[in-house]
Amino acid sequence: MRISRVPGMPVVDTHVARQAGVVSDVLLDMQGGRIAVLNVKHGDGWQVQRIPAEYVYRLGPHTVLVADTVAVDLGPPHADERWFPIESLVGLQVMTEGGDNVGQLQDADVDDKTLAVRSYLLRKPSGLFRRPVRIQPQDVIACSYELMVIREKR
Repeated sequence: MRISRVPGMPVVDTHVARQAGVVSDVLLDMQGGRIAVLNVKHGDGWQVQRIPAEYVYRLGPHTVLVADTVAVDLGPPHADERWFPIESLVGLQVMTEGGDNVGQLQDADVDDKTLAVRSYLLRKPSGLFRRPVRIQPQDVIACSYELMVIREKR
């Protein structure tokens, strides 16, 4: 499943069998290579709950299933959390550790059950990466809001 399709999906709490809200944002743990948190906006439109990935049962094709939204909320983010919202992922510049420009990220392909990133997809590949390229999470060396550095292809 493409991560860009998750925001806007309804969230169903399987513990109480009701819709808990709508996904407003997805936060990625780029070092861990997986979804870390889902931000869920409730029906009133004001309250946003942060649900950790451990409580997400599955990303369905039309709905996100979570185990229990009542018992869990992470609260505001801590200063040391290096989670990236998906809007900062789109357009992120990618370079190799040798300094070669690779292109810009367009999306990420995630496993719908484990929430692990299978690959990052490039929008404008360049250099040795002229054809559409998928970057494997294990090839990511470092990532910030400005740049992703990956291992060079051998």
